[in-house]
Amino acid sequence: MKGIAHAKLNLTLHVTGKRANGYHELDSLVAFTEFGDHLELKPADRFSLRVEGAFSKTLPPVQDNIILSILRLIEPKGKSFQLKLFKSIPVAAGLGGGSMDATLALRLATDYLGCPLPNNLDHLTSIGSDLPVCLTGKPSMVKGIGEKITILDNFFDFPVLLVNPNKPVLTREVYESLAEVNNPPQTPYPSGGIKSEVITWLREQRNDLELPVFQLCPEIKTILSCLREQEGCFLARMSGSGGTCFGLFENYTQVSNAAVVINRFAPEWWVQPTRILPN
Repeated sequence: MKGIAHAKLNLTLHVTGKRANGYHELDSLVAFTEFGDHLELKPADRFSLRVEGAFSKTLPPVQDNIILSILRLIEPKGKSFQLKLFKSIPVAAGLGGGSMDATLALRLATDYLGCPLPNNLDHLTSIGSDLPVCLTGKPSMVKGIGEKITILDNFFDFPVLLVNPNKPVLTREVYESLAEVNNPPQTPYPSGGIKSEVITWLREQRNDLELPVFQLCPEIKTILSCLREQEGCFLARMSGSGGTCFGLFENYTQVSNAAVVINRFAPEWWVQPTRILPN
């Protein structure tokens, strides 16, 4: 059994408040890309998790992997298996790699074991606030601390270029550096299903975490400037708490050309052409 843990993008991210328990309230449009990590499940006498791939060495020890935390939510029912993770998504990159790996592992495991997916959102958000939307794997509006999800049935296949400075950005440090936590929410999402209206709407929204990340990782501002200079890029923004930025383009040729230009400008950066999955 195999699957792809598609990288998650926060196309918008408005921080609208902070709860007494320290969790931040968000208002965000989340989408997923064709690019991602690969996960394989095989029957085995005992459970094991093996990690390979470009970013495997930057992960925490296997015993601390979020995959193990989420698999504790299900009953093994006397069957065991091994998981092999091929890690292609950068770590601490604002792309939800760990959460997507965990939810894919959960799907593969429940299919193999013949048991239902856990339906307690509190259990999921206690492990990771973005786990509920990652479990859907669909373009969604996300509010609260990640538990309020509205799936968008008709989104768009946007060509996208992902760029990361190859430096981890720690979410905790970003939120600690956030000066204002009570920001305006998103304006209403256009309901007409017209691509040009969605593009206009996206441009009018924000990522409230960009400013603190500029202080923690100044390369992010440079990446955004580079993306905005590329032909056909109609929106450049940081995803999540950073440090990956994305550029949305008019067509795939422009994405490929931009990737070449940015690779030449900064060969030390991680650059990945892909597309947003519409559903």
